[in-house]
Amino acid sequence: MFLQHKPIPGYWYSNFSGQLIQVRALVFSRGRHSRIIIEDINGKRESIDFGLWRGMDLVLHSPVVDSGADDAVRDL
Repeated sequence: MFLQHKPIPGYWYSNFSGQLIQVRALVFSRGRHSRIIIEDINGKRESIDFGLWRGMDLVLHSPVVDSGADDAVRDL
């Protein structure tokens, strides 16, 4: 069983077969999370609920890369 991760917009996750999925947005209803908008590597978007998210057995693939950190390295 994979570790459970919260859906974080902009982050990529992978499933047990290596497919990449990015969280594009979280949808709120009455102040609570209600849906997650995900996108696969081919650009197909889908809206899922949190129950399905928990059942997908995803692991964090890579966080968003901060472009500002790249500039700091070049300035050294």
